[in-house]
Amino acid sequence: MGPLIYHLLIHSSQIITSRLLLVWLFFLGLVVVCALLLGSPPDSLSSGLSHRGVSDGRMRLRSRLSPTDGISAIALLLFVAFYIVLIFYKEDFAAYDDDQLTDFSLRGTSFPAPVWPGVGRFFPLGHQEFNLLRFITKSSAGYHSFAVAQLIILLLALVVMLGEYKFVYRVPVLIAATLAPSFVISFTWLICTERNVLFWLAIMLLCLYEHSQTKAGIYFIGCLVATHFALYYKETVVVFVVAYAGAELLLQSYLGRRTGYRSWQELARENSLQVGMLAVSGIYVVLFLVAMLPHPSYSYITMKRVALSSVILGYLQLNWLVFILILVLILRLGSFVFCEGQLDPMWDSLALGASAYFFCLIALRLYMPYYTAPVDLIALLYLARVSLSWLLKPTKLRVSVVTAVFVCVLLHNAAYSAFSIIESKNFIAIKSQFAGFLRSNAPRVSSSTVELFFPYADGYRLMELSAYLRYKGFRLAGQKDTNSEAGPGLVVEGREAFANNRCVDYRDYACIHRDSARDGALIIVLPDDKASIAEVEEIGKNSVLLFSTETWGVRSRPGCWLRLLHAASFFSERGLTEHWLRLHVFLNRHASASREAEPEASRIVRSTTSARGLNRL
Repeated sequence: MGPLIYHLLIHSSQIITSRLLLVWLFFLGLVVVCALLLGSPPDSLSSGLSHRGVSDGRMRLRSRLSPTDGISAIALLLFVAFYIVLIFYKEDFAAYDDDQLTDFSLRGTSFPAPVWPGVGRFFPLGHQEFNLLRFITKSSAGYHSFAVAQLIILLLALVVMLGEYKFVYRVPVLIAATLAPSFVISFTWLICTERNVLFWLAIMLLCLYEHSQTKAGIYFIGCLVATHFALYYKETVVVFVVAYAGAELLLQSYLGRRTGYRSWQELARENSLQVGMLAVSGIYVVLFLVAMLPHPSYSYITMKRVALSSVILGYLQLNWLVFILILVLILRLGSFVFCEGQLDPMWDSLALGASAYFFCLIALRLYMPYYTAPVDLIALLYLARVSLSWLLKPTKLRVSVVTAVFVCVLLHNAAYSAFSIIESKNFIAIKSQFAGFLRSNAPRVSSSTVELFFPYADGYRLMELSAYLRYKGFRLAGQKDTNSEAGPGLVVEGREAFANNRCVDYRDYACIHRDSARDGALIIVLPDDKASIAEVEEIGKNSVLLFSTETWGVRSRPGCWLRLLHAASFFSERGLTEHWLRLHVFLNRHASASREAEPEASRIVRSTTSARGLNRL
């Protein structure tokens, strides 16, 4: 009986996994139908909005607007415009994990739903928007336009949520939210699924807030739909949803005893939205277990894990908002338990959900600067509301404390976000310049192939670079791509032991193992290589420098301010090397041949090093 059940489970898992998007669409329809039937009567879909009549809303808006609000609105528009310009600046599908775009949607192939039982990943909606975008555009600007549209909708949702406050208060909160490093990274890196989580989380919060005010059925449906979307972009979102909905039900139950709740059935009816969110989360959990239980492998988490002390220290450096959230929440819970203080069932439950999300990352020992994006958004909205409520009885001490904390957090986030922008944009520019160098100089080589030797790069980064070069039209050894331009083939080589001469086992890019570069090969030290300046200089002793580029000269000094912000770096787990954001390309020659090649090499360097200025922000 046991083997039969096991085989049935395997078979069911294979069927559901292969048709998961269809299964997800089925449950989306089911969620909408159930929300229509159970949420509110049909005539309440819009009736809850009537008491906020349009004319009354306009009158209140005019009465609240002041010259200060107008100046604040202009400042916000200017800030958002600058933010959008930064998103588009120097983009070229050269960021990390962009191979998932260049190898699929940009080549007219749909990216499979990311359900990878072999490594323990289950986020089936991840990157699926690009499968649709490829029918509209295949440009970097077009793809980032989608992220910009999400950003604008998200900000509008936050503006509505903060509508009870004057505009002059809303603007600093919105600016602080968008300046969080996790937020900046999510909207500048296309591949970050946190961007979609933030978008649907904002829709969810808007619907939660409006439903609590109006009980309109449209918000009931919108909240469940947004929850159903958000869950399938990141596995840890289910922790947030369950913790929030469960906490609000428990809190409402406790408070209900004071106001006369008679049964759990009555509690469920009064909080049907939270019950519905738990049900939607249950659907996700069932699908997750069906897909994952037959293949209990969690190698992705094992590979990404770092020391617990490093995780806590990293988040403590980067995410002050999270720790302030936890401190304020503990104080409010303590006041509620011991001093009969008041709690907001919705917002304090959201804070508990965000805390649970964060502690899940800590327990899994996962650290990346963008992982806490949903937590940062909840933390900022929660702390803003608590602070403004605290300032209803303003004193010099209260105003000073709130102002000091807000300014410190704002400056802290701005510094780390600036680091992230500087690193990512310059890294993209350097890869683009390297492709330009190869295009200008590789055709001069008479042989049919050009060997590219990477002494310090691992297989993953070589795969990433190979994907970008193929996207740029280069012919790669081991690839049969009719879209590549004519010219010498590029042979990618490195010191790593590559299984089956492949850079990684899940892509077909060829990487050849060599202990050292052969005569005539190009030796490349990449800007993210674990290399010191001394090691690069040692390479230069037996070769000719053809091309080099660097970005910020101050970064080479130990202890410079930019390096101190490395917690926001993609390489935060290992620190920044001396060669960070530098590129060197050498021509490997014997000593006698090097002297003959020197004049030609000098001419090439003179014609290419002017590209250094292009890197500066």
